[in-house]
Amino acid sequence: MVIRSKQKAGFTLIELMITVGIIGVLVAIAIPNFISYQARSRRSEAFANLSSVARSQATYLAERGEYFEAAPFPDFSVPGLGTDKMSWDAASDAAYADLGWAPEGNVFYSYENNTGATPCTCTLCFTASAFGDVDGDGLPSAIMFVHPSVDGDGVVTGECPAGLFGFGTPVDASSGQPVYDSVAVQRTTDEY
Repeated sequence: MVIRSKQKAGFTLIELMITVGIIGVLVAIAIPNFISYQARSRRSEAFANLSSVARSQATYLAERGEYFEAAPFPDFSVPGLGTDKMSWDAASDAAYADLGWAPEGNVFYSYENNTGATPCTCTLCFTASAFGDVDGDGLPSAIMFVHPSVDGDGVVTGECPAGLFGFGTPVDASSGQPVYDSVAVQRTTDEY
């Protein structure tokens, strides 16, 4: 003989509301972190490409006695900076042909090399910059590799700012010192 209880199994409305509230809090925390993670992942493209550009610049200097200069390519004025990749087109290839560098496929960033031009007048320094808006907030960000000119004592005597937006040398967040000869994020306009 089976005796059935008159109580029904299940969750109360309060228990369900608490569960939904906890899930909502977790989602509110997770989504911004995930978006930031995506932006940092896209930013890794610029780190890899600027490291490659810096090596190509060293080769270019050894072969020709000067650093290579190029305006921003690809031209982002048509599609705009954002979270979509831009095509590395024939004009971009032509702009960087002498340097012997090209990224693999489409890019999130527009790349520039600045040396010996206004406002930079030194010929022994260069700045390679990547401009983008990989977090999609409408603010341009810059990833930069700054190689300054130095005197015989190792004192910096000149450096080139980024040509497009005029960003200066990135600064190390912990020490407050300029970051030279290494790829770094210019944190003055966009932090993610």
